[in-house]
Amino acid sequence: MPSTTDSPVVSPSRQQGSRKRGGLQELSYLWSLTKYVEMFVVVNNQRFQMWGSNVNETVQRVMHIIALANSFTRGINTQVVLAGMEIWTEGDLIEVPVDLQVTLGNFNSWRQEKLLHRVKHDVAHMIVGQHPAQGMGQAFLNGACSRGFAAAVESFHHEDVLLSAALMVHELGHNLGIRHDHSACICKDKPLCLMRDNITTESGFSNCSSDDFYQFLQEHRGACLFNNPQQHKGRLRRDANCGNGVVDDGEQCDCGTDCNTNKCCDSTCMLKADAKCSPGPCCKDTCQFQEKGFNCRPASGECDLPEYCDGTSAKCPDNVYMQDGTPCLGYYCVQGECKNPNLQCQEYFGTFSTSAEDNCYELVNKHGDRFGNCGLPTTANKEYVKCTAENMRCGKIVCSGIRQMPIIKPYHTVIQIPSPENFCWSMDFYDTEDKDDGGNVKYGTTCSKGKICANASCIDDAVLKYDCDVEAMCDQKGVCNNLKHCHCRYGYAPPDCKNLGQGGSVDSGPPGLPPDEQPTDAAGAVTGHPAKHEKILDNMILSFLILFLIILAVVSIASCILCKASKEEPTKEKPPGEKPPEEKPPEEAAPEEGGEEEAEEEEEGEEEEEEEEEC
Repeated sequence: MPSTTDSPVVSPSRQQGSRKRGGLQELSYLWSLTKYVEMFVVVNNQRFQMWGSNVNETVQRVMHIIALANSFTRGINTQVVLAGMEIWTEGDLIEVPVDLQVTLGNFNSWRQEKLLHRVKHDVAHMIVGQHPAQGMGQAFLNGACSRGFAAAVESFHHEDVLLSAALMVHELGHNLGIRHDHSACICKDKPLCLMRDNITTESGFSNCSSDDFYQFLQEHRGACLFNNPQQHKGRLRRDANCGNGVVDDGEQCDCGTDCNTNKCCDSTCMLKADAKCSPGPCCKDTCQFQEKGFNCRPASGECDLPEYCDGTSAKCPDNVYMQDGTPCLGYYCVQGECKNPNLQCQEYFGTFSTSAEDNCYELVNKHGDRFGNCGLPTTANKEYVKCTAENMRCGKIVCSGIRQMPIIKPYHTVIQIPSPENFCWSMDFYDTEDKDDGGNVKYGTTCSKGKICANASCIDDAVLKYDCDVEAMCDQKGVCNNLKHCHCRYGYAPPDCKNLGQGGSVDSGPPGLPPDEQPTDAAGAVTGHPAKHEKILDNMILSFLILFLIILAVVSIASCILCKASKEEPTKEKPPGEKPPEEKPPEEAAPEEGGEEEAEEEEEGEEEEEEEEEC
């Protein structure tokens, strides 16, 4: 079986004991949702010539490779969609040496400068025809969905399209946070694992790969993967190819090679009788649509927004989140995540860790070295950039309050520096090539009042372009999403939250869950008790209160009347113990009789006082 050897630069896991197994048992709803990778492909001039300098042939080859790639990515419930293609027919627009590490850096710079603003993409891959000096591909680990490192390069110096697809998925795996497999990783129903150094056509993702990918999603790095680009017109789509596992134009479904056991889809890529859909986020296993209002994608954090099925489609609406710049816990929402440095510290060092004080940031970031800096070396400047006082909180993330050492991943280094008050902790990642490692303060993190971190600099938060007037646009009953539409609280209706309704937005689908089951957010803008129910509840409480006061008043008046009656009634009767005059005792007994009467009067007085107290 042909094989290639991938460069160890990207993320080989030499420390076999450092990878946890059995992660499939711990997956949440994230795993059940289909992920979509919008891939932009660039074909260099040499590979174009190897395909006969024929544009149509080149396009068909790339589309075929993408279709085959989906047969691999089904193992992690992910579809690769071709977002666009550029063929360098006249010559390469960058230098493409045999050293693919250099090529990757050159391509990524071109992507940031020339492609990023032109075509929306989750990753961009470059296909070259050169036989590399070593390794068949290079990719940035965790690069997908990021502006800075969503790139990879593959060498297709042969004509084995299936092997080319396996190589492309291998490098894509690195973009999705998946490291190389080791001997303890298990690949179900496959002889070899796709993320091993040696790539073969008969391989699949392992349990270790699933763990890594789930961690990538759980850390909110893969928010862009939950948008389904196939729902939109204008995408570059391949011709229908029934059986490739991808629903192409003209197909109702595509069961791939599992049509014999599929209850909803037949081998012609059409729905079976009585089937309305093929299982997906808004389609049940019974081949029927989920109910209107079913929460197909819960909010993943303070800055995310939930999506709901509409009852007539198997698709879950595109992932939407709060507009960049929305306040959250004293910080800002950026790309669906609350850029709270305390949360970033907790990702590395556990629940009780927090972002450190200024003196710790200064101790770490003032040196301008690998372990603390505000910029990597460049061709023009070979030194790391020292952080200025203004940018000190935009270099490496620095934490405190660490109670125990975290589990250290391969190629990660924990940094501990003593300070007068506490220990200062930071994290560094290194794999023979400098790149964004996640140990840097995240883009959008607040660095001072009215300023955020961007490219290791503390700049004005106006760069977030937050222009949501909640009072004018949403009647103060919702928030703006990233499409600048109101997402209303449960109980109010989009688009402006002025009328009663079920909440949500024009983009989210109609909510249908009871209010106490709705996902909540820090601002209280997504959910909460519906306004209609709040008014009913308030009216009920007020009615019960008025009724209670009336009853209390009636009972009090009745009690007073009874008390008064009980006081007056004894005066109409002879006092107890009173005798007829003729039976009066002798004169000498008069004092005793008077004493008895006084005693009786005292007793009656005490009884009256007791009755008054009871009243």
